[in-house]
Amino acid sequence: MSNKNRMKIPQGSESFFFEEAYIHRKVTEALQNLFYSWGYLPVETPVFDLFDAYRSLIPEGDTDKIYRLIDRDGDLLMLRSDITLFLARQMGLILMQKDLPARICYSDSILRHQHSEDISHNEFFQSGIELIGKEGVDGDMEVLLLLHRVIELLDIPAEIHLGSHALFNHVFRSFSNEQKARILHMITLREFNELIEFCSPVSGREKAEAQAELFSFIGSGRELEKMLDIREAGRERITGLFGNETAEELRYIIRIAEMLAKAGFKNNFQIDLSEVGNQAYHTGIVFQVYMHGMDSAVISGGRYDSLLEKFGIDAPSVGFSLLQRKIEPGIGNRKRFSIPSKTEKIRDTDIVSAFIRAEELRKEGKIAAL
Repeated sequence: MSNKNRMKIPQGSESFFFEEAYIHRKVTEALQNLFYSWGYLPVETPVFDLFDAYRSLIPEGDTDKIYRLIDRDGDLLMLRSDITLFLARQMGLILMQKDLPARICYSDSILRHQHSEDISHNEFFQSGIELIGKEGVDGDMEVLLLLHRVIELLDIPAEIHLGSHALFNHVFRSFSNEQKARILHMITLREFNELIEFCSPVSGREKAEAQAELFSFIGSGRELEKMLDIREAGRERITGLFGNETAEELRYIIRIAEMLAKAGFKNNFQIDLSEVGNQAYHTGIVFQVYMHGMDSAVISGGRYDSLLEKFGIDAPSVGFSLLQRKIEPGIGNRKRFSIPSKTEKIRDTDIVSAFIRAEELRKEGKIAAL
């Protein structure tokens, strides 16, 4: 191997050392301790699994983001690109209805191809939680409240954007899966003029304009309620255009916003109906957290009530994951995660005496090196 190749680092890999690695581990430890205090227990997933077990759950456009390899028996494997998917399969194999609800947490690496302008690395470190077996508003609120505690712990300048994949499915039920994929892309990019033109042949012009207006909304629960006037004539309009399920989902989102405000969390939270979910398995509320100065989300989550059923257990689920390495540079008061004190150098010529002295210092909470 030439010296040039010996020094080459594979595209997308990442290494970090010394104090930066120390801070990373302390942040991970702090997050895990927070999760433990809420009753979440750790799990470990395999670094690779059979690709066919997940093939139907991965959109066609996302398969090229996955690292795949062939094992010695000729089976096609995939490296862990989404911990939630791997967890769902593992939990489907071991959980029974009597074990629910189950609260699990994790901190581990994922590997996937990513756009270079997003993170610039393909190797990410992901921490998160999954609440399995708790449906409806209680489950959604528990996860959102814990998410707020994560933001407080890390002291990051961030805002939660709440939307709904269920709302998207209700409103665009008349479209094919291929058309829905294009619509989802336009909503995510907030290309609403294009959305109107695309939807008009199927929905009609008036309904297409209402679809664009609805999914362009960003604001508070009260502002959404005022815009839709759900309790009076507006509710009849929404029901008439999109059906009762759409009106009920909008009321549910407003209820979530009201409950979060009641719990004291409203300054860093808003409803954003253009958030429709970045995973094919989402079924209900979805949310993303954006740090100031970053274009893409640093935390993502949502409800996925049908995913575990594909792996053997019918259990409603909701959770979130954070791209920890992306967040760490913006953590407030990083010194609390730094090496606590200067290393004491023990210079006794007698190694045993140096060891005894170093142990005394370590009992005082100091760092001592022989």
